[in-house]
This record gives sequence, structure tokens and C-alpha cells, in this order.
Amino acid sequence: MMINESLTMQTLSVGNEKNKVIYFDDFLVEPSRLVEFASGAVFSPYAAAVQRKGYPGVRTPAPADFANQFKNMVGEIIKSEFGIPAETQVTALQNALCLMTVPEMELGALQRIPHFDASNPYFFATLLYLCGEGHGGTGFYRHNSTGYESITPERCDLYLDVSYEELNRKKPERRYFSESDEFFTKVGFIPAQFNRLVIYPGCLLHSANILSSVSINSDPKTGRLTANNFFSFD
Repeated sequence: MMINESLTMQTLSVGNEKNKVIYFDDFLVEPSRLVEFASGAVFSPYAAAVQRKGYPGVRTPAPADFANQFKNMVGEIIKSEFGIPAETQVTALQNALCLMTVPEMELGALQRIPHFDASNPYFFATLLYLCGEGHGGTGFYRHNSTGYESITPERCDLYLDVSYEELNRKKPERRYFSESDEFFTKVGFIPAQFNRLVIYPGCLLHSANILSSVSINSDPKTGRLTANNFFSFD
């Protein structure tokens, strides 16, 4: 599974905090091979699915050759672009192919608002789109009450306290989050594009943006297939 050696990086500066998000188009030389692999793979729900938390769909491990090459190359890109000390070691915490499959009416409350993956500043998320523009994209948000666009260790307790109070006071609509509402303001967006890789700090408030029910689909060839990876640096 070869990664394109002549990549061009694009950068998005998000919101008032000017948080950095980077992305690369035409990331893999033969992305269709990952789609074919996914079509023959067995997917299973995320562990938190029964509590209606976490990723609203199913996943399967990515091919080992892709995962190893991806870790080495993307780890170096993150170190270079986000100022991670050169001596740190990268750990891959997830290498999965994912499909969103949970209907909007079955989403838990936490699945209906923007989220952050971790408050650790050395934790990063990567998302490789293996689906096209019709599947929306990724939105980034500001929490209106606190003004936070990223949830650092110092901000975490206050953000969670305020956010849970808001959830208890007014349950969010049973839909995938996309545009601004009274609690969150959309401050950035990267559209889905087949073979586009997006990299961002896991502390940013973000959400998958879904355009229609076509994305809620368990078929890798027509659903919202993505390669989702998390990395930490220690």
C-alpha cells in the first residue's frame, strides 16, 4: 500500500485560537485497494456503542503493511508540522477502517454534539477519506459558553462541567451535528474528498459533518468509509 511521495500539504488555521489543521490530497497511490480490502473485511461495533457513546459505527483493522508505512511517514509529518520534539517516540493507538452506520434517531446525546479525542497536546488524529464529496466532511467548533476551541488539560474540567450542564438542560436534536447552534459555533470545515488525508490535534472540538442518509451505510463501496488513526508522542 504505497503512499504518494510527491505530496502537497495544505493548511487551515481554525477559529480565534488559530489552531492548525493540515491535509493532503491524493495521499495513496492506489486508494482503491483499501476500499477493496474493506469490502471483504468483517466490521464490528466500537466498544462504547452499547452505551451510545463514541464513534457511531463499525470498524475493522487496517492492513498491516498500510498501518506500518502510515505510522512512520505520518509520525514524521506531525513532528515537523506541530513542533513535537524530535526525540519523542510515536505510538499508534488505532489503525482502523471505519463506517458510520448508526441512524440519527439512535444516536446518544454525546454523539450529537462536537467532541474532542483527548486533552493531551501530543495526541493527534488522522482521517483518510475513502469516500467522496457527497459524504460531507469534518467541522471544527468553538464552545460558546467557555470560548474554547481546543480542550487542554487545564480547560478539561470546566469544559466538561459546563457542557454536561448544557446537555442536561437541553438535549440536542437527534441528528448528526453540523452547523452552529446556541452552544457551539462552527469555525472551520474540510470537505470530504476521496484519498484526502486530514491531520489535526485530538484536543480540537470537531464533528463529522453528514450531508444525507447515504453516509449511514455499511457498504464500504458506497458508505462513509474512512481510515481513522490516532497517534501519541512520548
